Amino acid sequence: MPRDVLLYLEDIREAVAAIRSYVGGRTFEEFVGDPMCRDAVVLRFITIGEAVKQIPASVTARHPEIAWRKIAGLRDISVHSYYSVKPTILWDIIQTNLGPLVDAVEAMIQEE
Repeated sequence: MPRDVLLYLEDIREAVAAIRSYVGGRTFEEFVGDPMCRDAVVLRFITIGEAVKQIPASVTARHPEIAWRKIAGLRDISVHSYYSVKPTILWDIIQTNLGPLVDAVEAMIQEE
């Protein structure tokens, strides 16, 4: 039995909350200096990307403001070319993109 779309959306919401808890109150320098925190963040981005890949395009199409393909792409890079994931890119995504992503996910949960 396939998982329900709502479960994937919940996975994303939980992963975003976890990332925020890992980096909350930290500076970029503290983030870079803590390999365990960086690893935890990457794992959560992998979770987000995998969940995004499982959500039907008909659902993600309702929120074109989110770069769904890039999110899935970050998952692929993190899994297959982990050494090329730069902390500056992760930090920028955390600071810039997590808010809009979780807003879209919350809206999608309400729509489902």
